[in-house]
Amino acid sequence: MSETWKAWEGRTVGGKFPLRSYVGGSDHSALFVTLLPGGASDSEKAAIKLMPADPANAEDQLLRWKAIGDLTHPNLIRIFSTGRCELDGTQLLYVVMEYAEENLSQILPERALTPEEAQGMLPPILRALQCVHDKGYVHGHIRPSNILAIGDQVKLSSDTLCVPGERRRSAATTRAYDPPEAATGAISTATDVWQLGMTLIEVLTQHLPVWDRARPGVPEMPDAISEPFREITRHCLQVDPRQRWAVAEISDWLEGKGRKTTSVQPERLASGALIAGESKATKKWPYLLGLTAVAVVALFFIARPKPSSPPPEAQSTETQQNAAAEKSQTGGDEKPANTKTAATDHQSAVAQQVMPQVSPGARRTIQGTIKVRVRVEVDAAGNVTEAKLESAGPSQYFSRLALEAARGWKFSPAQSGESGARVWKLQFAYTRAKTAASAVRVKR
Repeated sequence: MSETWKAWEGRTVGGKFPLRSYVGGSDHSALFVTLLPGGASDSEKAAIKLMPADPANAEDQLLRWKAIGDLTHPNLIRIFSTGRCELDGTQLLYVVMEYAEENLSQILPERALTPEEAQGMLPPILRALQCVHDKGYVHGHIRPSNILAIGDQVKLSSDTLCVPGERRRSAATTRAYDPPEAATGAISTATDVWQLGMTLIEVLTQHLPVWDRARPGVPEMPDAISEPFREITRHCLQVDPRQRWAVAEISDWLEGKGRKTTSVQPERLASGALIAGESKATKKWPYLLGLTAVAVVALFFIARPKPSSPPPEAQSTETQQNAAAEKSQTGGDEKPANTKTAATDHQSAVAQQVMPQVSPGARRTIQGTIKVRVRVEVDAAGNVTEAKLESAGPSQYFSRLALEAARGWKFSPAQSGESGARVWKLQFAYTRAKTAASAVRVKR
């Protein structure tokens, strides 16, 4: 099924959601970038997840997504629309959600979070999880790939919520983050607490704790885990689910209630958004030196130098399992320059130039110049018919912005006697001050 997903790129779902670009998928689901109805710019982007419709539970799944869509919390990914569709004879379900830029699992291959960063990340996740539990749901998929960033907000995925006691998996599909009782297939709020403890250890050490599921006992606590996280994870990773802390108890301990030392809360972001309350300032981010306010995890999500291998996709748990693609979203500190021409020897051939829209937070992370080269094919009318990355540079965020902008370029029509597609190489150079672009015709 995974090979079929990408072939549907460019199709339309439900008569109103275009599958603009394929993000990643598995045999069970796929994620695409789409536009909300009436949207024509990056600000109306959304993520759409497709999954095969199982006749036995398709209606239940749609009803659940609809109910989840009624949940409103600033730290939960919003669900906009759900429905059925058919593509090439395959019956599918779809859910349209907020489009998140990146997820926490993409940071971990590079480094662990500092205790200060973890203390900024954890409160919004706890607030979202408390909302989920208060409304009678269980998340069931707490892990770094489901801790996402939209702008300067940390959010928790929502499309996989279920009801307590629901049997969703057998022992054969038990995953690394799952608690001992997952072998029975049952899910409860205590499942989320165990998964949160496993995730917390992973984000602080880059590794899941050592634990043999086949033997009695709790996962080993790494020496690197300091307070207050050591006590939190100890109470999260109790074999007996009845002995685990509730979300409210975790929040209390993190805030210093019941212990002598008090936690340090992040200040307001430079943008004015408040992630975890007002209190003392924490250490400055190594990637955001020079800022007057301390940034929490969300700003680091947006744009940091990334490893050359593609990171996992950033939007959906089920899709995330076998995906290795990044999802996309742009902010906007500059308007598309649709009437500019490229600063090259080929100025007269460029009829319209679209510049990438870079969020202010992302631009502040740039050190030096980030260059991205895109190869485009142009038809006789001057429209770009295909765009491919030729040199991605160190960041998938900036590479993706360049690729999307390149698709909007227009060139002069083919001259008399010219046949076949024309090929151009576009270069985008990002600095903290601006974005520059140039174009060179490739001789064939």
